[in-house]
Amino acid sequence: MTLKFFGQLAAVAGIAAAIAVSTAASAQSIADITGKGRISIGVLTGIPPYDTTDASGKTDGFLVDLAKDVAKNLGVEVDVVPVNNASRAAALESGRVDMLIAHMTATPERAKTFLMTNPYGAYEMRFVAAKDLPLTSLEGLAGKRVSVPRGSTQDVAVSGYGVEGLEVVRFDDDALAMQALVSGQVDATAAVATVANDIIAKRNLSNLEVKNDVPIFTLYWSMAVRKDAQELHQWLNNFIYYSEVTGRLGQLHEKWVGVPIPGGKLPTF
Repeated sequence: MTLKFFGQLAAVAGIAAAIAVSTAASAQSIADITGKGRISIGVLTGIPPYDTTDASGKTDGFLVDLAKDVAKNLGVEVDVVPVNNASRAAALESGRVDMLIAHMTATPERAKTFLMTNPYGAYEMRFVAAKDLPLTSLEGLAGKRVSVPRGSTQDVAVSGYGVEGLEVVRFDDDALAMQALVSGQVDATAAVATVANDIIAKRNLSNLEVKNDVPIFTLYWSMAVRKDAQELHQWLNNFIYYSEVTGRLGQLHEKWVGVPIPGGKLPTF
């Protein structure tokens, strides 16, 4: 064998070793997180009553309390990183955050990219519109403009209805989609019922109402981690289970949202 061959062999071995080191470095184990002493968690903002801001202007609420509980049970500090519907996936993919508690539904499409945990909460998605807009069936949306957060589950659902003349208008987050309705840019919006009712009450929007005759769906929210974080994923499933059976999840939901988590016992998968 020539020196050139051994040189090529060494180069290949070096590349393989570099790949192995890179893979190991990118892995997200419990030891990695406890070793650095903190965890960064992306939480969805702009969706009261699930979130608010405290006296110092920092994000607070149901998701923040849940993020603090995750960190406390891991024995580390928490960095809460506000995200919206448009930015949350990129924040996790890029490594800006270690995980998401950002009201993501565990769709098959998202499961191709992330590891989605068992649900930590549930929600009812409904249309919101003016009281004088009759909406007893999907046909009532014909020729109407409906706002949705871009890339959300309601975006997928409403876009697939195939109602003649229905125009889906996309915004970066739930708050902007709702504001589009309030300002008259659209005829209706698709929103979480508890969020919509909270906004209607707090802002005295007596001309608006949640349209319960045409339910969009009832779904569940999961946490999300990167594909290489299998150990963290399993730990979070355990954390969610324990938080539910001890009543902690229900207490936090009632504290911030004012009602029990919809749907009774949370499912597992």
